[in-house]
Amino acid sequence: MRETIVILVLLGLMGLVGSCGKDQSQLASKTDQLPATYSVAAPRKEIIAPHVLSAQLAPHNQVEAKTTFARTEPIQASVYLTNPSYIESRRIFAFLVNDEAVVEEQSIAVGATDERQEFDFSFAKTPRPLGSYQIRFVEIARSNAKPVLLARLFLNVE
Repeated sequence: MRETIVILVLLGLMGLVGSCGKDQSQLASKTDQLPATYSVAAPRKEIIAPHVLSAQLAPHNQVEAKTTFARTEPIQASVYLTNPSYIESRRIFAFLVNDEAVVEEQSIAVGATDERQEFDFSFAKTPRPLGSYQIRFVEIARSNAKPVLLARLFLNVE
């Protein structure tokens, strides 16, 4: 009696494994048939440094509402940082970049005793060319003067 149950269980498991393999092969063949024009949406933001809590296309006390701006519209952006493990003077830069060319740049100096964590930037130079843009947040500490990319935001100007 036990042998019969074991054989039935093994046959059932083999059938289950076989059916799972068929289902996966059907999924793989369907994804191979996607049209060549299929595209994945670009990311809206990329946090790079571990001490960056967030970055957004809005001042720190507001909620991000859009990623597309008019040519003459100011672009607000903010970055939130944790307290650094080091205490020294540094500067936080925000670069508005289009096709690897810096369109506008801003910076905020941070003293060794400054405990500020929210940094707001506003890009107001207009009109801007149409296209895809990035805002790159960069930190430069006074001791090593080596720029560190903190985060990137992606937006469009239409």
